[in-house]
Amino acid sequence: MSVNISFFAKPENVVKFLHSRRPEIHFDYDEIMYEAHNDVFTVAKITKLDLLKDIKDSLQNAYENGLDFKEWKQNVKPILAKKGWLGDVSVTNPRTGEVKQIYVGSRRLKRIFNTNMRVSYAKARYESQMSSHAPYFRYVAVLDGRTRAGHRALHGLILPKTHKFWEKNYPPNDWGCRCKVQVLTQDELESEGWQVSVSAPQDIASRDWAYNVGRANDKDKILKEKISKIDKDSKLAYAAIADFKNLERDRNLYVWRQSLNRAIDELIINNDKRSPIEVFQIGAISDFIAGKVKEILNIELKNARIMADKKAILHIRPERKGKYAQALSIDEMRHIPQVLLEAKSVSVDKENMNLIYWFDDKNDGKFINKIAVDLNYTLKKFGVTNYMVTIGKVNKDDLSRQEIIKIR
Repeated sequence: MSVNISFFAKPENVVKFLHSRRPEIHFDYDEIMYEAHNDVFTVAKITKLDLLKDIKDSLQNAYENGLDFKEWKQNVKPILAKKGWLGDVSVTNPRTGEVKQIYVGSRRLKRIFNTNMRVSYAKARYESQMSSHAPYFRYVAVLDGRTRAGHRALHGLILPKTHKFWEKNYPPNDWGCRCKVQVLTQDELESEGWQVSVSAPQDIASRDWAYNVGRANDKDKILKEKISKIDKDSKLAYAAIADFKNLERDRNLYVWRQSLNRAIDELIINNDKRSPIEVFQIGAISDFIAGKVKEILNIELKNARIMADKKAILHIRPERKGKYAQALSIDEMRHIPQVLLEAKSVSVDKENMNLIYWFDDKNDGKFINKIAVDLNYTLKKFGVTNYMVTIGKVNKDDLSRQEIIKIR
């Protein structure tokens, strides 16, 4: 299936977006989540950076020259064959050493082409729509036999383009999703006889696609343009550069919160223990704290990421922790990424070789809340990382009896 370039956005805007994405190896697509995909170009099961760059360059060439899937496939197959990534292929997970047999053929290549094409066009389309004065978005599905029922049900939905619904449900909303969003002025709305929806429906985006593909980098682009136009010695320049550094911090926090909130909603609030939640990032260890860990525990951290998974969330659910009077409220759980980012009170548990992040219990002054992070922990499929092993409440009177060394 070919994609109509003029239908979505100017090709040069699409090329700029693809060019800006950094090639990064991830054995599985879900090793990075949500808005993080807007900064990274990755293809699951590719373990060679040069091959990943070749595929990225070939897609960029397809965008620039308006090639459809068949033409792109003809061009890229000799490159893949030369580097051993075509037909029956053995791939090794660089984190775990696990070897898998996969088949790289038309079906896998079509998924790579269509996914990257649709995401890039949606990104460029979103930027164009948000710069217009038209205040509304209308969801438009392709009404044929291949359309998912949930996507079909949204056809014609109209909401303000600033509505929170679009944060998770701006298409594409699943693998192979062909939906789009139409931007509308008030006059266009009235001339068609359409009405703004009274309320937003439930989220329909699948787990891998529950984010707005165009939203994450908007402020980055604006700040970069401002910085490039001002005198680097001026106070305004220093302020703009500081804002840009803060933006990366805020964007990371947003992504981490989204990932954790989704896990809490599905596994704890909805009590759906079969939900396909896997590994997701909730924070990162600062260079300062990593240095203290090395000094005190003589541990060299493999990376800075702090991760969680389904098991971690089920372990801390209130009905389990409540038995020991250690349960955090849902609001306190949602606060975890900010606690990890700000790191106001941190210590080392030498007995368990854990890093402990502390924050106040606002409901009872006798207690303090803790987040325990197991360092250099090996997660199945993901590899070595730092892992949120537990959270809970601690009576302040008991702290003196624990062998902990305060870092901050």
